[in-house]
Amino acid sequence: MELARNFLLGLHLIGMAGILISLLASRKKLSPGITHSALLAFLTGIALVGIRYGLNEQDPVKWANVDNVKITIKTLFAATILILGFRYKKKESVSPVIWWTIAVLALANIAIAVWW
Repeated sequence: MELARNFLLGLHLIGMAGILISLLASRKKLSPGITHSALLAFLTGIALVGIRYGLNEQDPVKWANVDNVKITIKTLFAATILILGFRYKKKESVSPVIWWTIAVLALANIAIAVWW
């Protein structure tokens, strides 16, 4: 199960990096890469939580229990990025407010993962 967790973690990190790279590609229009990366990060994040529950049941000393508040906040941020990405991906131009909202949510999601 640890192998599956590590594989999903790698995919999750690729998804988060893809969001940031897609944002840096253009400030005028949202790249389809944002929606693909956000969907990848969202789904692998949910799978990682599920695997973490299983790992905690196997060895509670090695694998701490999931912090549900942290996961809820991260899921809401990821879902918001995903919704904004789907909503604005076909628009000719995107408002700087939307661009910055996605950027701040992605960076906040990463910061929560690292420091919380």
